[in-house]
Amino acid sequence: MTEVATLGELWAVWAAYGERMTAGQWEAPTRLEPWTVRALYAHAAKWPHWLAYVATQTRDDPPTHESTAGLLKDFNAPDGVATRHRSQTAEAAVDDAAQFTPEQLTAAFADVGPRSLDAARDLGDSVVDYFGTGRLRIGEVLGIGIVEATVHLLDLQRALGEPPSVPAAGLAHTSAILTAMTDPAGIVEALTGRGAVLT
Repeated sequence: MTEVATLGELWAVWAAYGERMTAGQWEAPTRLEPWTVRALYAHAAKWPHWLAYVATQTRDDPPTHESTAGLLKDFNAPDGVATRHRSQTAEAAVDDAAQFTPEQLTAAFADVGPRSLDAARDLGDSVVDYFGTGRLRIGEVLGIGIVEATVHLLDLQRALGEPPSVPAAGLAHTSAILTAMTDPAGIVEALTGRGAVLT
């Protein structure tokens, strides 16, 4: 499954950062206030644990969402889950950053990640329940993880003063999902300097 390989490559980069960052880098500010690098990392580090859980939630019912883009579009709607819980998500990352050591956060990617990806691969094309918010095939769930890992890796690299250096497969997959969430005419006009993207 290509999604497994793509997410595995991204998580390996996250693990490498966790193993080499200095104490000062862990506490550096990010463009996602009030998050430090440690809070950003704590937020991203939840995903390997989430995938391990979701991989146990197989269902015989058909998907409620056929694509990653479909679910994420619902999530980010004005009344969507991500919009309504934005402040709680930010606070949870700050709390987790204080609760867990850098070594524990890094282990989420280095140790938990590979095991959860193996579990996802074993599911083939199975449908799973995604925390009660919808049902998707496991490959589409992995797509959510790819977007999260890619976007926040860019946040991490900017916070560390580094140029973007994200695995090409992660960028391509994320770009395709974000494009599918957006009005095509809006993309064309925005990229040609004729207006903002319309969603």
